[in-house]
Amino acid sequence: MVFTFHSLVSAFIFLVLGVLLLAAYRRFIYPVLSARHERAKATLTQKRDPSEVTRAVYVIGLLVFPVIGFLLGGFLNW
Repeated sequence: MVFTFHSLVSAFIFLVLGVLLLAAYRRFIYPVLSARHERAKATLTQKRDPSEVTRAVYVIGLLVFPVIGFLLGGFLNW
């Protein structure tokens, strides 16, 4: 792992991809999860809380993606 300009650019690109992932999740997936969870609460059959899934998506999008981008950026030779 080498700290180079390519690593920083790649980390930034992957951060942008992570933010796009978050936007898509909040726009398309979260409303469905939340509605299903609220309907299931009436019959006490709810499973995982949508906020737990949201936390995982935030960690992946804002932390894991940029780290992977930084690590992969050291291997690029533009």
